[in-house]
Amino acid sequence: MSLALELNVVTDRARVGCKGPAAAAWLAARGIQVPSGANRYEIVESGVLAARLATSEFLLESTDRTVNATLEPVRTSLERADYPRGVYPVLRQDFVLEVAGPDAQELFLQTCAVDLLPIERESTATAGPLVMTSMIGVSVVLTCRRLADGPRFTVWSDPSYREYFHSQLQAIAGGIPS
Repeated sequence: MSLALELNVVTDRARVGCKGPAAAAWLAARGIQVPSGANRYEIVESGVLAARLATSEFLLESTDRTVNATLEPVRTSLERADYPRGVYPVLRQDFVLEVAGPDAQELFLQTCAVDLLPIERESTATAGPLVMTSMIGVSVVLTCRRLADGPRFTVWSDPSYREYFHSQLQAIAGGIPS
């Protein structure tokens, strides 16, 4: 038996990262408000997911390709070193996977080092906790959005593990009885 589950590779969303003691203010000056608390994400009005990893590192990602251009000025500034002291670019080449479906929690129970049910409960469609953990031995950053059709988890991992990570999750999802 297999799980009622979707594993979708996300390749078409713009993504940038930066960190440092001046990064939050620098992003705010560019119209991107970031969450005030550590390990949180919010989807801002422009459609950008703004995630605060710990206290001063930020991951910004468009929620779909129609808002990719919103991140272009930030990306350009980071690439050209056009930022103030206290802001440092972070290269974001993540492998991104979205996990959805009624059996998502079952997959996470078997593969993730953290129980994600409390994360799902605390999340909304536009904000929630961000978790740094591991899945099947791979370090990941993970969020959950509770949408009308159910929870949708986004998982960012190191791109060098792409084939292993994706194929193992597919194999596990295909072998868990529903």
